[in-house]
Amino acid sequence: MNLIASGYLVAAIACATVAGEWLMVATQAPNRRRHILFAACALAAAVDALFVERPFVQAQSSAEFAALTGWQSVSITSFLALLALFLAARTGVVRRPLLAVALVLLAATAALGFGDASQRAISMREVTFPWGETILFGSAPPGPWRLVGDLANLTFLVFLLDTTIRLVKDGQRRLARWIGASFILLSLSVLAIIPMDLGLIDVPPLHPFAFLLIVAFMSWELTASVARSAELSRAVVANERRWRQLADKAQVLVARFARDGRILEVNPYFEEMLGRSAAETVGRPLTELVAPEERGVVVDALSRLGAESARGAARSTMIDADGERHVVEWRYVALSGADGELQEGLSLGTDVTRRERAEHDRDQALANLERTVDELERLKVRLEEENLVLREEIGQLGGFDGIVGKSDGLQYVLHKVEEVAGSEASVLIQGETGVGKELVARTIHEKSARSGRPFVAMSCAALAPGLVDSELFGHERGAFTGADRRRQGRFELADGGTLFLDEIGELPLEVQPKLLRVLESGELSRVGGSATLRVDVRLIAATHRDLRQEAAADRFREDLFYRLAVYPLTVPPLRERTEDIAPLVFHFLTRLNRQRQVRLEEVPPEVLRRLEAYPWPGNVRELRNVVERAALASPGRVLKLADPLRLDDTQAAKLAPASKRGQGVLTLEEVERRHIRAVVKICDGQIAGSGGAAERLGLHANTLRSRMKKLGILRPAAS
Repeated sequence: MNLIASGYLVAAIACATVAGEWLMVATQAPNRRRHILFAACALAAAVDALFVERPFVQAQSSAEFAALTGWQSVSITSFLALLALFLAARTGVVRRPLLAVALVLLAATAALGFGDASQRAISMREVTFPWGETILFGSAPPGPWRLVGDLANLTFLVFLLDTTIRLVKDGQRRLARWIGASFILLSLSVLAIIPMDLGLIDVPPLHPFAFLLIVAFMSWELTASVARSAELSRAVVANERRWRQLADKAQVLVARFARDGRILEVNPYFEEMLGRSAAETVGRPLTELVAPEERGVVVDALSRLGAESARGAARSTMIDADGERHVVEWRYVALSGADGELQEGLSLGTDVTRRERAEHDRDQALANLERTVDELERLKVRLEEENLVLREEIGQLGGFDGIVGKSDGLQYVLHKVEEVAGSEASVLIQGETGVGKELVARTIHEKSARSGRPFVAMSCAALAPGLVDSELFGHERGAFTGADRRRQGRFELADGGTLFLDEIGELPLEVQPKLLRVLESGELSRVGGSATLRVDVRLIAATHRDLRQEAAADRFREDLFYRLAVYPLTVPPLRERTEDIAPLVFHFLTRLNRQRQVRLEEVPPEVLRRLEAYPWPGNVRELRNVVERAALASPGRVLKLADPLRLDDTQAAKLAPASKRGQGVLTLEEVERRHIRAVVKICDGQIAGSGGAAERLGLHANTLRSRMKKLGILRPAAS
């Protein structure tokens, strides 16, 4: 027996031994498919080494050599195909299209090589190796299947390389190292086969030894995997033992049930609570232990388990052996097998019967108490909420002394307030943001017959759309999530008094019909309630929007607009009543001196001029903020502006000294003064009324009088 044949024999015996061992493992392992594939792969390597390669190096004629060449192609491709299938089952990361292409090419190589082996002329020659052994070695020109075989080898190597890379990315570095080593061995053996088959070099086939090493690598890795699985199994068994001990001692009901609802196992507490032994319970449908009227609910919950979710919760009434009912809150989970299919379920239940009875008794007592003292409680809640609302409003506004000014525009507004305060008409206050619309509304309330009743304010822009209903009309307990008690709305709180709705233009469209109904009928229903309540409320609304345009654009109900605007009232912006700026500044300083204990006593004329020249887009609110900021930045008793006011060119020219103004160019103030004088003269001194100067100039009469006073224009006597 020569040395090379002996090496093949040893390789065959080793591979066959590995194949036998893994076949025995496959009979006991849960994942037997991968073990069977690996055993078949090792067996293919043994067959190739023993029955193909060993006779191959012992062939004495070209006929023997030609017959073995076809079987060599079949044995090599069989080993590679089985190795590819094993790796697919073992790793789970291979590219299926690449695997399919490799298998197809390997099958084509085997078929073409086996059919073409006897058709080629083979020449035999003696080859002596360095250790003195001589064998006959045949060579022949490559057949037409050579390109298919080379392509199959190349595709298989690409498959191994791609699988290695994917394993590295997947974090399976240990398995990637073994497959990478196999890739290197197969690459070297392929590089040796190609020149050997072409007759370029004389070496015996080396791939049986590469196959042996690959089988050894894979067997080592698979053994480590089985060892890890065994360790995990022991851990699972230990955890299961601990879980069983916990289930046996826990004061909760534990029931394991099959997919069809049959009980598979219960814990001792389950037996104790229902008065039934495990032998009486196991095997029976879970629904038999549930109250008849609730069995359908339990069946629905079981049908959803696994189909829609892996866990859930339910409440059911269990009946014990004595017929007594127990209310149980269940938490259940689906237990799936390795294939992901639902196998069984596990339920954990808590007996809440005593708690339910206590809650029922409590609710009954509360219901009786509510019926007894309902009116007292209603008045108490109303008083508390009225006080809360009033404290909030007082905290925000700091009292009624907020209206300050002497301009004609403001005096006209106060005249209108006196005119409408004594009536019950709805008032719509219009004006820019920050002009003091809420102070005007409070003034109307204080001068009305309702002054002794609540004044309740609400900003429609400060609430989310979903909360406006509840804030206006109130809600019952349980009307929505978080409604843990009954709450009175602003209409109820303002019953007998005045309700002020600021920014009415921001009221959602879906709420506007309800508001209109309350205004028309004086009746409302709380959210989540069915009772009709009557309220007596005077409504004052305010907005900075043009509600006529909003109604034309279908953003505000036209019928609601006409219901609100029974008495419209417009508050002029601060830029149109600049004579109110100085009194307002001193008013704010007085409040700051009192609240913050500062001592600001002087406002320089230059500061007042700058304040009066500024257009005040934020109106009185912006002026108050500027004064407060200036007070904080003023170290002494003289008010200094913290930041320069941003003025346009016209305003800057108005502040500039007369000596620096353009010579020969009239200022805008002078042009305005001359134009007003000319129009008043044409109208013979008539300011208001038809044909008056205010009508010709497109101004309100009070606004024109204010500008004339500011510009120093005296009205001439009528001619």
